[in-house]
Amino acid sequence: MNFLKDVFPRGPSFRNARRVEKRLSGSKLSFMVPPAFDPFSSIQQWETEPDSFDIEDVQSYHPLEYQSGVSIKNKAQFNAIKVLNLFSTRWGFKGVPLLQSYGGHINFFINLNYIDDLPVNESLFNDEVLVREVYRRCYLTDLQKMHEGIKSDRFDLTQYKWPDYLSPLNCQWVNQKGKIWFYFESQPLADGVDKVSWNLAVSDKVFLCCRFIISRAGSNAGNAYRLNQRTPWDNYIGFIQRIMDSMMFEFSPGLSCRYEEVQSELSRYRKPIVQCTAQQLEEAKHVMQMWSDVEYLEPGKSRDESHRATREEVSSFLDKRIQPRRLHNSYPLGEKIDVASRISFDQIEKPFVASGKLG
Repeated sequence: MNFLKDVFPRGPSFRNARRVEKRLSGSKLSFMVPPAFDPFSSIQQWETEPDSFDIEDVQSYHPLEYQSGVSIKNKAQFNAIKVLNLFSTRWGFKGVPLLQSYGGHINFFINLNYIDDLPVNESLFNDEVLVREVYRRCYLTDLQKMHEGIKSDRFDLTQYKWPDYLSPLNCQWVNQKGKIWFYFESQPLADGVDKVSWNLAVSDKVFLCCRFIISRAGSNAGNAYRLNQRTPWDNYIGFIQRIMDSMMFEFSPGLSCRYEEVQSELSRYRKPIVQCTAQQLEEAKHVMQMWSDVEYLEPGKSRDESHRATREEVSSFLDKRIQPRRLHNSYPLGEKIDVASRISFDQIEKPFVASGKLG
């Protein structure tokens, strides 16, 4: 049975993988992927994007959309970051035969992010500037994503806002085929999907983002905490790493010179990172514990008993989750930087309101 846990969930084979190429104003992106395998094929058509893009054509981008408030229907636009989709696909994973046919899926998106309000004296080829802009996008799309919290009193009409994610986690810089990517992860707290993000500056004002959205499946595990117990993400991460190991980006001659010019003014050994705060971690422990009994029944307990994990169990998991896990070819961890100044107060909603004390 341990052997089955190592093999499943099983992703598509790379036996029929082919190389995809995208031409970006003289630069070129290429990578290997298996054919799309969508268990929900009636929902969306994948891999329909063109093969050539003008990365400086601002009109081809659209404003970044993010959730505003606790309702997923409330969408806001952020015009300072504009997005252009380069590639999208999905792969279903197979579960253990005879026990669980569906093993989850991975959505893969590649997009360009045009920073429209970047100061004239700054460039994304500066590592600190790139981290700051990547974080701003993460803040708007992940950390601003909230849901209505659990109420202990059914007559309480207060709308409690609880965060959906703890992020960024495991930030590091990784050398992939000679290009230095900025990597981080986002941990769901209720019932969301895991997110893995690889980011690369491709011009002074544009960075490329490879986003992997991992939807894990598991029996008796309808929440983020129990899914981590029931369905390890090793096989999903291994599948993602195979794609990124094949990822190649070639600068146009002009952009290659510009990159070297900006990098020459920096310390090549200074690779800044960002991390979640102590307050975010404490809030995350509360949220994850409160949702840890959703669609879960602990063996040996009656339905009338509490099926939530203990505070100590959740704390132990998240304390371990935030620890760095060095990837192959990653740089030594750099200094943590403060990037909050790039997010104005009118774009920030208070992410957490809880009744009573945490814990």
